[in-house]
Amino acid sequence: MARFIPAQLQTWTEGLLLQTPEAQQHSERFYRGISTDTRTLRSGEAFLALVGDSFDGHNFVEQAIAKGSKMLILNEKSEQAMQLYYDLRHGKDVPDLLLVQDTLGAYQKIAEGYRSTLLAQVIGITGSVGKTTTRRMVGAIIGTQMKLHQTSENENNQIGLPLTLLEADDEDEVILAEMGMDRRGEIKTLSDVAHPDIAIITSVGYSHSEYLGSRQNILEEKTDIISGMKSNGIVLINGQDTHLNAWAMNFKGSTSVWRICNEYEEIGTDFDDFPVFWAEELKVETTGTSFIAKTTLDPEVAWPVKIKTPGKYLIRAALFGLATAYALGLDMDLAVKGCLRFSNTGNRQRIVQQNDLILIDDSYNSSPESNMAALDTLSMIAGDRRKIACMSAMRELGQYAEDLHTNIGYKIADLGIDILFLVGEETKWVEIGVQQIKPDLTIKTFASSDEIAEEIVKIIEPGDCILVKGSRSYQMEKIAQRIEEWQFKIS
Repeated sequence: MARFIPAQLQTWTEGLLLQTPEAQQHSERFYRGISTDTRTLRSGEAFLALVGDSFDGHNFVEQAIAKGSKMLILNEKSEQAMQLYYDLRHGKDVPDLLLVQDTLGAYQKIAEGYRSTLLAQVIGITGSVGKTTTRRMVGAIIGTQMKLHQTSENENNQIGLPLTLLEADDEDEVILAEMGMDRRGEIKTLSDVAHPDIAIITSVGYSHSEYLGSRQNILEEKTDIISGMKSNGIVLINGQDTHLNAWAMNFKGSTSVWRICNEYEEIGTDFDDFPVFWAEELKVETTGTSFIAKTTLDPEVAWPVKIKTPGKYLIRAALFGLATAYALGLDMDLAVKGCLRFSNTGNRQRIVQQNDLILIDDSYNSSPESNMAALDTLSMIAGDRRKIACMSAMRELGQYAEDLHTNIGYKIADLGIDILFLVGEETKWVEIGVQQIKPDLTIKTFASSDEIAEEIVKIIEPGDCILVKGSRSYQMEKIAQRIEEWQFKIS
């Protein structure tokens, strides 16, 4: 369990430490943890008052004191800090005070300082898509041999990453930390807090291009993960991403770059100096995914990999995990078996089979890359079955929205989808893309997912393979739920 001492926190934050005379006499004084939420605050912890657009932790100082907080970390100009300083000066018994200029910055500095005391290696994971899937896969693989601590669901931002670090303990050997962002500069901040030993960049897509502008800006943001890395670190990149490949070719530094490719022919001779992990004999079926993993680091070895979940996108995630295990010097035969421990969370390409109907529920989120991957999975699993795709528009694509939706339309036409259901204003470009290649494909456009849900059960038949793909903002999960009701109703 973590223990924090007053002088330690003062040094890390460069704040002003104020204590009662009795507290100053207590040389073994420590705090059991750092809490930012009085609802989960435990007696003996320090309470740090974060401030956001719609909340101010300083308003909960009294609750923190009542629950037994032994230190309050506050903005030095807050009303609560001034009142407690006054009380302390007049002999009242108050918790230790640590007054700082910015409580979020102090929280991050505490997490960075605590990280420096840990022996665990930190693996940072960023990318436009696939962060959570990759983290869970890497965790399943290296968890076969090492004590692991990792990011909780969605705890990957400016507050969540420090929380991940602060919840680790001395016995953890590896910390898996997702690093997400909304605005420019955030990945650098997170890297400077976590100081990764190994970094994984899953992709440089178009997510957040509405805010970051060009894809070059997105590339610069994602590759900022190396900012806080140690000089002998390793960066694992998606070797099929042209932007990341170009960055790797021009990268000059002591950090090593390894490439992860789904297939060997995609590697290219220009990258002979880069270690590569790739897959051969790829198979995606309703029962799962399998392939043979290979690496240029050990050309004589081939690892047969099996994953219980179907999905072509899982191949790269598994290769990232195997490359990480290799970099950590783990037993690779045991690492490969870890792939069988992987399970998806949420509605990420969830397969439901009933009454000879296959439903692929991928309604968790939507992006150009994940849409392409979902369509590939539909094509590989369906075989000769009738293929039906239900898809929503994609958001936050800025200047790229029209081209990216049109490309989805091209993909749908090329894969021979039989019936297409669309929802969202921007899907007009998907329809245009489809009609340029396959004008006779049946396309049905709706204003809401509720309308699709009621319409689709009228036309589906046993033997169909149906993909439901889209973001939660369009409530595409309602379509999957309605199809499942239909499946079990006729059983």
